[in-house]
Amino acid sequence: MAQSKTSKKVKVIGTESYINANTGEVEDFQVVRLEDRDFDFHKVWIHAIIDSLDLIGNKKTKLAFWIVEHLNHDNQLIMTYRQIAEKSGISLETVRSTMNALIESNFLRRINQGAYCVNPDVIFKGKHSGRLNVLFQYQNLETDDNTKEKNFSKTNDEKQKADLKKVKCSLPHFTS
Repeated sequence: MAQSKTSKKVKVIGTESYINANTGEVEDFQVVRLEDRDFDFHKVWIHAIIDSLDLIGNKKTKLAFWIVEHLNHDNQLIMTYRQIAEKSGISLETVRSTMNALIESNFLRRINQGAYCVNPDVIFKGKHSGRLNVLFQYQNLETDDNTKEKNFSKTNDEKQKADLKKVKCSLPHFTS
């Protein structure tokens, strides 16, 4: 089971006056709110890391950081492999193999052809609430992919059964 990366924090809002329904007296109460807080994260300065990695030069690593730099506010990269290759200056074959490796490693998921979402548990720029929203959408991508696979399998099974019926219907009938 994955370790949680959030905790609850009590934030004091202030005091408010309430009327006691039994006695009719006005009483002051301290008002607090529970908030989710991120913890156990490292701050990373992407440009400094990229500059350092440029010295040792791994095109696949450079592409991963290039992707991070070009994400929209929903943690998405909306580009085809060819566009990524042209804009990043990395060969199409390297882009293709790197993207497939990043998908397999759960660094990112394919939304559709030419649209990808980076795992917000790996990298996210923004507030906690925004990250939770993107995380929810990211997890639904997995569910959608699994549903598509199941539907595809179901459709194939149904097609195979229909094909089998056609074969049975076209076989000559022999009587003894």
